[in-house]
Amino acid sequence: MATREDVYCKFGMAAEAGQLFETELGTLLLGAKGLKNDWHITPETEAGLKLLDEIDKYTLGRLLGQVKTIVTFEEGLETDFLSALKARNRLIHGFFEKHNFRIQTDEGRDEILHDLEVIHTELFNAWQAASAMTVALTAILVDQKKSSSWK
Repeated sequence: MATREDVYCKFGMAAEAGQLFETELGTLLLGAKGLKNDWHITPETEAGLKLLDEIDKYTLGRLLGQVKTIVTFEEGLETDFLSALKARNRLIHGFFEKHNFRIQTDEGRDEILHDLEVIHTELFNAWQAASAMTVALTAILVDQKKSSSWK
């Protein structure tokens, strides 16, 4: 039987995965736009800082929309990311309100914990997928930078 502490701990873990997913998408967007503008070859600090400041103001939904305009997703990944967005919004916007008084009973806390485990898994997987894309983009940037320094 789940305790209140179990519920709150799992909520925090799910929220962390959601934030890491969002951060990874922001990094991906910044890197992709940097690649497009050749900032890895000829750095433009002011433009990069301006873009980073803009990205930091985006909601997760807007950030995902911006990433979709510059990055092509593998089949099914866009659907997974949109599902993760819905899961994160459900977590952050009204999760405890939806579960209402369930936290008062052992069975209710078990149900809440199960819901949090599902959300956490979805957000964690989305974060890992976005992270893999960022790692791949970083490898491209490094390779191109090495190639340009040989010229």
